[in-house]
Amino acid sequence: MPISRALAIKILRYLDQHRNFYFPFLVMNQEYTEEDDDFVEIEPDEWEMIKGDEKYQTFQLWENLQNLNEETLQLMAKGFIEKISKESLR
Repeated sequence: MPISRALAIKILRYLDQHRNFYFPFLVMNQEYTEEDDDFVEIEPDEWEMIKGDEKYQTFQLWENLQNLNEETLQLMAKGFIEKISKESLR
């Protein structure tokens, strides 16, 4: 799923500051290596480097569903229920 540069940085920063939070996606970047245009996973602690270098522009989220914990399952369920019901769950 394509995401904006600003959102990628926001996600990476959050994950770096909340290391125990399980995010079931990988933040991927296409400009990470100059040798090819494949997507490369960005680690959360790289958010400041990404923010400081404008060459990083193309980001995607790739699913990484492993070892889902209870909080992650609840967040996913809430999102699906809100989509289906078209109502916000508080």
